[in-house]
Amino acid sequence: AITCWFAQDPGHRALTCALTMQQAMRALASVHTPSGRTIPLGMKVGAASGAVHRFLVGDPALQVIDVLAGELLSRVAAAEQQAMRGEVLLAAPARAILDDLRIETWRTDPTTDLPLAVVGGLVVPAVPTPWPSLGSDSLDEATLRSWLLPVVHGRLSAGQGEFLTELRPAVALFLRFLGIDYERDEAAEQKLDQYIRWVQETLARYEGTLIQLTIGEKGSYLYAAFGAPIAHEDDARRAVTAAMELRALPPELLFIESVQIGISRGTMRTGAYGGTTRRTYGVLGDEVNLAARLMQHAAPGQVLGSGRIQAATALRFQWERLAPLAVKGKQEPVARFALVERHDQQTLHLSEPTYALPMVGRVAERRLIEEKLEQVRHGRGQIVGITGEAGIGKSRLVAEVIGLAQRLGFVAYGGACQSYGTNTPYLLWQPIWRAFFGLDPEAPPAQQAEALAETLQALDPALSPRLPLLQAALNLPLPDNDLTRALDTRSRKELREAFLVDCLRARARAGQVEGRFLLLVLEDCHWLDPLSHDLLEEIGRSIADLPVLMLVAYRPPYLPRLQAPRLAAMEHYIEIPLKDFTPQEASSLIERKLERFAMGKPMAPDALAALTTRAQGNPFYLDELMNYLLDQGIDLHDSENLAALELPDSLHGLILSRMDQLSEQQQITIKVASIIGRRFQASWLWGYYPELGKATNSQQDLDILSQLELTVMDTPEPELAYFFKHIITQEVAYASLAYAMRAALHEQLAHYLEEEMEAAGVIDLDLLAYHYGRSHNLAKKQDYLRRAGDAAQDAFANEAAMEYYEQLLPLLEPGPERVDVRLRLGTVQELVGQWKEAEAQYRAAMAEAETLGSQESQAKGQLVLGQLLHRRGDFQEALSWLEEAQALFTACQVWHEVGHTLAEIGTAFWRRGEYEDAQRYLTESLAMSRHLEDQRGIAQTLHVMGNIAYGRGHYEEAHSLYEESLALRRTLGDKKQIAALLSNLALVTYARGDLDGSRALHEESLALVQVLGNKWGISASLNNLGNLAYIDGDYARARQLYEECLDIKRFLGDQEGAARALGNLGNVALELGEFDMARAQDLESLRIRDKLRTLRGLAESMLGLAALLQRTGQPEPAVRFLGKVDELLETIGGVLSPMLQPLYDETLAHTRDLLGQEPWEIARRAGRALTIDEALIYMESRADE
Repeated sequence: AITCWFAQDPGHRALTCALTMQQAMRALASVHTPSGRTIPLGMKVGAASGAVHRFLVGDPALQVIDVLAGELLSRVAAAEQQAMRGEVLLAAPARAILDDLRIETWRTDPTTDLPLAVVGGLVVPAVPTPWPSLGSDSLDEATLRSWLLPVVHGRLSAGQGEFLTELRPAVALFLRFLGIDYERDEAAEQKLDQYIRWVQETLARYEGTLIQLTIGEKGSYLYAAFGAPIAHEDDARRAVTAAMELRALPPELLFIESVQIGISRGTMRTGAYGGTTRRTYGVLGDEVNLAARLMQHAAPGQVLGSGRIQAATALRFQWERLAPLAVKGKQEPVARFALVERHDQQTLHLSEPTYALPMVGRVAERRLIEEKLEQVRHGRGQIVGITGEAGIGKSRLVAEVIGLAQRLGFVAYGGACQSYGTNTPYLLWQPIWRAFFGLDPEAPPAQQAEALAETLQALDPALSPRLPLLQAALNLPLPDNDLTRALDTRSRKELREAFLVDCLRARARAGQVEGRFLLLVLEDCHWLDPLSHDLLEEIGRSIADLPVLMLVAYRPPYLPRLQAPRLAAMEHYIEIPLKDFTPQEASSLIERKLERFAMGKPMAPDALAALTTRAQGNPFYLDELMNYLLDQGIDLHDSENLAALELPDSLHGLILSRMDQLSEQQQITIKVASIIGRRFQASWLWGYYPELGKATNSQQDLDILSQLELTVMDTPEPELAYFFKHIITQEVAYASLAYAMRAALHEQLAHYLEEEMEAAGVIDLDLLAYHYGRSHNLAKKQDYLRRAGDAAQDAFANEAAMEYYEQLLPLLEPGPERVDVRLRLGTVQELVGQWKEAEAQYRAAMAEAETLGSQESQAKGQLVLGQLLHRRGDFQEALSWLEEAQALFTACQVWHEVGHTLAEIGTAFWRRGEYEDAQRYLTESLAMSRHLEDQRGIAQTLHVMGNIAYGRGHYEEAHSLYEESLALRRTLGDKKQIAALLSNLALVTYARGDLDGSRALHEESLALVQVLGNKWGISASLNNLGNLAYIDGDYARARQLYEECLDIKRFLGDQEGAARALGNLGNVALELGEFDMARAQDLESLRIRDKLRTLRGLAESMLGLAALLQRTGQPEPAVRFLGKVDELLETIGGVLSPMLQPLYDETLAHTRDLLGQEPWEIARRAGRALTIDEALIYMESRADE
């Protein structure tokens, strides 16, 4: 429908226009489509003249809308309703125009008795009077902007032209409303503007677009679209969520009445409509018409959705099926659903699980855990690992601990790993952090982000800038800010872990004051994903001084990457291995079971012994044996019958025996469920395997399985879900399926999930890779393994990426993709320290690229191999490969890679101390980066060139290079590199003699890394500031800074950093005359560096001990140590730092004065001749004197 208005016109111009349009439509009466169909087109026109209200409503930041309102529009609508195709009807024509009309006939509106003239023509048509052309400067930018949709304006402003007409999936939402009297209410315009602004704001939160607003006396309506002009993966969910908000009016808008909403989803035609003088953006299609019809049939306050919108959102919203609706233009009635509510979210905090029987046994284990809980209440964090084979009772003990902890004032958060989630990033931690931050997973992402920001602000305002780092840990879209935008994946991961540690620390400290403590429960950690494992280690290390208990349950791990004792190496960790039940504990369990089933008499002793012997002390096995006997209806007090009964001889056989007693349909149900995992949603079950029949029948089977204690209901309707009571049951059901059947079911499930995810707009690559990876669908297996591997690599989930790529490689034929996967796999292997494996992949990729004749791929292999050899210290071979890569990239004219390779060659020469060659390559790289306008490349090259200048003592040049690099890093927003350059500039500034300037730069660097939460950077800045305090003679301040640095270095496991901090503390003690303290700290520093074999570090530690020996009256051994310092520094071609050089010079001068020149030179030469081991032994023996 189109509404046109003609100012100061009794009808001549309007009717001339209407008749002219009808004449033009006759040429389009039939349209032939490419499919061969002929579609008739027609138009009908209603017209009326009189007074009308014209309003401007809407938020100028979103779009201003020109609105006509009043009784006149009702007359126009009545005329249009009574018109037939090709006609023009004029409602109640004014007497002044009657003589100019050629009236074919008269009609009457049956509702209002309004006379309607069917106009056949005009005696004298109106002369065309088009709108005058607007000059290019007629509208200023702000005015023009307010009349356009923001996205359309942005597109036009960017010079990208209008949106191309296209067919795209979208969602149409129609809303009818009453409550504003446009004729008699003087505040009508204000009320309408207030309401439309609220509607616009609501739609904007979900990036929906208000397309049309039409006002009528008997009801006004608006039309909004989701998915056009901006598409989202979850437009259906956004639209339904917006509909729920739009029907729930705020108090200030209660004058709006009778809100009715219709929603549909499908493929629509989107784009610009209109001629050269008037264009608009529209979204049209059959689903738009259907949404309008659904709105018309909705009751006040009701939201009606089509079958498509219900199917796309059924997982998140509850809908009620209504009778099908007969719709004009549809041969069959269409399905319709009434929106009831959003599904209740699952509980976020852990509550005490319920078990039918009280806890049996585990007395010593429970007592030990109670002791650990008490230690936590006194501020000493603990990690308790509960380990044991399947069925031994880990989950039962965990449930008991949760109940006990909650009674003691602990707040519990928990998560569990899944068998299919060994590579899904943070799968274990996501429910924990969502609960920790109080997020509703069903709320719109923007609303969750707001709640998260509020929680962080309340927790500690200093944490708020780092909010975007939580995206992966929460699986929540959080746009980057200036602080995080430039971070690479490695830095992002490290800072995310540090951020979560800070959040936990802040919550724990605040809770301790109020008598609240934290319990983190992590179950089934033998399926831990790599990123969750890294975070577990960081959290575990951080809670030693916090009121936090971590309860970790797991079987003996079978994954190689989980076998390293990462938690077990921590002092506050204790492992509790669960053993088999004793005969007494087994008897107690049987007695409790009999009591539950009201079997008062005790079991015969020989029967009791037979059961406990068969179960071999496994509680689950024993429980299942009892269930098996009860299923069979056997009298447990009849010793003879029990003795004659042949019991299954293994737990596996026992479970199979119980499954064999099920009906065929129930057996199929439990086996099909085993494909999903331990926990399974009922809708997934009959969704992916429709052969199970109607949902009601399947639910009856699930109820029976639950009654038999094979499965247990996890959550009720509307999110009906079950889990296998024990993981062994799921594993046995899964193992009972033939391999071919397993593969087929995995593919069916993956296909179902893929469709559901696409409809919901959330793709779980890891889950699809897991299920397709166990199917025979090679194409899908390759696709999802590759996509999951790339996503894992991008997230710095290195272990997961390696597993995906290693699964993928054997599935690929020789070709470009396999070369690329080899290079990616090698890159990840190199990151985790598997250098031999990475080198093998690089060389294999180069060989395959050469066979394929791909010089660029071959050069990429040479580059990464050269980088690996460079990092490994094989400089000569590294340079050889890098130079070959440069030549091939040059031949292929891949200039950005040429610049990158030149920088890598220059850096390799710098690390070898060959400054001239380094400068030559870096200069060439810099020139190329400038030509390509590669700002990051320029900044990095300048940084390395500054390091060269500093190493050569060219401090002015170094300062200039660092400053230029810093300016670029500031432009790029690379906070991490900004902090590093500030620290470098501080060193140069000190070397130039400006101590205060150096201190200011170090403090600026420290402030930045503290905002980032970069503990490595913080520790470095603390060390540097300690150095300045030491130089300034402020030894108390220096000691404080060094001790803070040492704490962080030890927390991070940075042994060399800890050794440096210890050496610096030894120097402070030396200046304060605390010689015993200096000796202890220098020797600890030396022992650490001896293990690491860092030559520069050894030289620094030996210098500290040499100074100590000289101060304590032992000049001859002091000179020997100085001789070894000289030899070590010459070996690496290095010099002492400006802070240590004065200590060296002082020790050198004093020992020479005390010994005399000749004895001094003899002792110094003797020190140079010592091996490292001999020097260590000699220094320790002398230091002990």
